[in-house]
Amino acid sequence: MKKIFITLALCVIFSLFVYDYSNADAFKWIRIGRFQDRIVDSINQGESISGRWMYYYYDDFRRENTQQSATYLFCTNWTDHNGTLHPIKQTGVGGGRVDELTVTMPVPDAEDITIRTYYRNAPPTITVDGWRIEEFFPQPGEEVAPDKIPGSADIMVESTVNTDMGVTISQKVLAWSQMNHDDYHIYDWTFTNTGNVDLDDEIELQGQTINDFYIWRATRFGPARIGRRYKNWYSRYGEHPTDSLRIRYAYSARRSSASFDDVGYPSTSRQGWLNHPEYAGEATLYVQKDPDDISDWEMQPSVSGNGNCDVVIANWLWYQLSSDDIATQYSVFTQGFDTKVGKWDNVMQTEGIWPGTKHSIRMDEQGLKWVKDNHFYTWHPWTGHSSGPWDLEFGESIRYVYSKVIGSISQRLGWDVGNAWFNGEAEPPPGMVYGVTDNMPPQYTVHPDLYDDANDWAKDCWVFTGKDSLFKNANASQWAFTENYEVPTAPAAPSIVIKSLPDKIRIEWDGTESEKATDFAGYRIYRAVPVQYSTWWERIADISGSGTYQYDDATASRGVGYAYYVTAYDNGFGNLTDVNGRKEVLESGMYFNETSLRKASLTRPPSSTLSDIRVVPNPFNITLGEADMHYPGDKDKIMFLDLPGYCTIKIYTESVDLIKTLYHTDGSGDEAWGDIEEEYSATDDGQIIVSGIYIALIEENNVDGAATGNTHFVKFVIIR
Repeated sequence: MKKIFITLALCVIFSLFVYDYSNADAFKWIRIGRFQDRIVDSINQGESISGRWMYYYYDDFRRENTQQSATYLFCTNWTDHNGTLHPIKQTGVGGGRVDELTVTMPVPDAEDITIRTYYRNAPPTITVDGWRIEEFFPQPGEEVAPDKIPGSADIMVESTVNTDMGVTISQKVLAWSQMNHDDYHIYDWTFTNTGNVDLDDEIELQGQTINDFYIWRATRFGPARIGRRYKNWYSRYGEHPTDSLRIRYAYSARRSSASFDDVGYPSTSRQGWLNHPEYAGEATLYVQKDPDDISDWEMQPSVSGNGNCDVVIANWLWYQLSSDDIATQYSVFTQGFDTKVGKWDNVMQTEGIWPGTKHSIRMDEQGLKWVKDNHFYTWHPWTGHSSGPWDLEFGESIRYVYSKVIGSISQRLGWDVGNAWFNGEAEPPPGMVYGVTDNMPPQYTVHPDLYDDANDWAKDCWVFTGKDSLFKNANASQWAFTENYEVPTAPAAPSIVIKSLPDKIRIEWDGTESEKATDFAGYRIYRAVPVQYSTWWERIADISGSGTYQYDDATASRGVGYAYYVTAYDNGFGNLTDVNGRKEVLESGMYFNETSLRKASLTRPPSSTLSDIRVVPNPFNITLGEADMHYPGDKDKIMFLDLPGYCTIKIYTESVDLIKTLYHTDGSGDEAWGDIEEEYSATDDGQIIVSGIYIALIEENNVDGAATGNTHFVKFVIIR
């Protein structure tokens, strides 16, 4: 096997700075917890090159949980630098458009960097069989700088944006990796009337007051992705003075076109897996009441509702709109969704809400059976709210803080419930009784036929427990803000080295960073076979104290690819009380050093007899389901076993065409066809092999690569 020292993450350096035809769209990833996202320097979260994100661990970060978000700013009686009075001024980032050249302009620093990432601890290095697989650190604009991070966040991404309104936006995005706080990111924004409408130092609007200033946030969430369309109910909480949280969110809906209850999008194959039980939302954590009053303006957001994401005024930039469209925007976003202009909610709440606020009836409480029945539906609905108004005198600021948050049942429950449902045996969560008590959303009260039987009902009950997780995680973000971001923290994650060896897989780690924690207590080692739908991590070792930095895993199955991670944990005594009201033992997050990008395999010692060489599996049948594969998680993997320690493997077709050459150089008795999954069963030219009979010629070598002259042929069969 060739040992090539590379960093796989070099192939994603592209993700640091991405350019479309007119906008820089520089961004940074936050990838330290169960919720991962990328942050754009211009605050752009629209449906452009930077949109469609909010990845979650539930589906191994494969699908986005949002399609677009918009941030519009409004004011009245605004005079531009040419002296022209604008009755209504709009700026910001639309759901479908962004302009970083003249509207929301990221401010470069002295090094010409527009977005920076600060880490509390140095990111660990990760090496698997000689391959470096962590993202390269530091990239431009990245550094370890705990003194620059508010509170105890593990990471902060920061940028500054000038707008053509003369309001400058300071963006700080904070994230944690520990188990009670890794399902949300906090966006801490400050809006300042600087009077600077471009990127030079000149103040164009010196002394102008920003009147009737509003902040509008709107999002098209997409946690339930089915084909090209996203079928989601939208709802909210927080319009009433008695509410303990302010949040708008989306969750899975049954499709009207489905022939069965597809809430949670269950797989109809034998796996049964629930593909999309996630809830995705945005919680408002703090809205400053006045530039001179830092108390939370609890009645904000003061306007909320749902609309059609395709309406022009919801997506376009101000200079692409008519003055009438801008006036409509201002009316809808500041006076409520009862304008009946375009396609917007026109049914308003009247009972029990904050006095003076305007909130449409929640989408899932309007008596609709299907998402498509909403009067504004064409392609997708979206949910929005606005806060304000403020008057910002020149130099004054207000602070606005929110969190992006996701919640869901666990992966294991998604597997177990999905399989039980597929077999007609689903049981509801504890305490729920069919026809008596459940957690069904409001639309089920009017339309109980949205589920077909007790089996569907039980499955849906589990999906809808995701709301509990969402609210729990949103409350954790609210708690973190209230505590000035002083969240209890675990020791730093260690750097690790994984080695595939004969009769064992060796895990080594460096405790230098981890043991800087004054309450450091030890290490834990976790292992999994990465398999789609069922990657279950198990703890295989618990090592107390310092001094041990190596563990040999001899229980792995031969040839099966394993992923590992190593955490450092503390004793809990010195930790702050957490959101749950107690002190806990904390360990570093798994996503700092888990190795799913590159798996390790236990091998066996070399054979001294060439006639012992085997091809496994033989025949190789690609049509088998994943559960029947010889190497779980590696559907195209073929192994050559009981090899001499050093040899060359030449693979020929039955017509004696050489298609692949493997160099076995690690001294073991095992060699896979391909170093990485993308190379399994592929020719030297990258072509996937077809059905047929193949011949492997094994030429034994000395340790220095020189041929010994000993050879052996092995035939094997491929069925595709």
